[in-house]
Amino acid sequence: MDNTLHTPPEERPVLLLVGAGLGIGRAIARRATARGFALAACDIDVGALDALRPELAPDALLGQADIVDAGSVQGFVHAALERFGRIDAVISNAGGMISLVHEGAVAANIRPFRDIPAKDWKPIIDLNLYGPLNVAHAVLPAMLERGRGRIVFISSVSGLTGGAGLSVYAAAKGAVHAFAKSLAREVTAAGVSVNCVAPGAVATRAFPEGSPSIERRLRSVSIGRLGQPEEIAEVAVYVAVDAPPYLSGEIISVSGGPP
Repeated sequence: MDNTLHTPPEERPVLLLVGAGLGIGRAIARRATARGFALAACDIDVGALDALRPELAPDALLGQADIVDAGSVQGFVHAALERFGRIDAVISNAGGMISLVHEGAVAANIRPFRDIPAKDWKPIIDLNLYGPLNVAHAVLPAMLERGRGRIVFISSVSGLTGGAGLSVYAAAKGAVHAFAKSLAREVTAAGVSVNCVAPGAVATRAFPEGSPSIERRLRSVSIGRLGQPEEIAEVAVYVAVDAPPYLSGEIISVSGGPP
């Protein structure tokens, strides 16, 4: 039985969630709220945060932060520490294909590498690699000072398998996997675990209803359907809060099974 909801407020797990506004992030925020966690959640999309607010506990801290801007991330981490006094776990969820994030365009994301101009590489790498680096760099000092903490990066199965038409994105996600494993070697002995949760195809705006990309993607999914954001959220929260400390430096694929 989960007793988190009956835990005194000062003893609740404090979860910092980066990229809370939509999709998997929104599902994580909802699950954390249902579990009674103290939640600090940020996103670059203020409108999405405003829509999320009624679903969260009154004491949840919400704020705008741009994961690509180190100062912005540090500012929100500082605010969370001021509000709650500590951060027990962070889930870094913000990421994706830059054209999808800013324009809602899906077709432009899936392109052969030879057709992607060099100017388009950097925004994808900034969002998907430098963003998680910024998050880890911001939360580590407080976690190491306490001698405990959990860092979870939401990455992608494409960082494990590669993806035709997703070469730069997959490269950035693969780099996050290498970073997580390397960082785990540095800080696990000091009480901070570092892991990745790597979703496969999930029913978010990356796969809008009726899109032909869904049928193509399902050919490589044993379960025969898209994952639901809530399924990824369940795994992410488990790794961030419930998993034993012995779990560190791992890449946990949540992809519906191999083809």
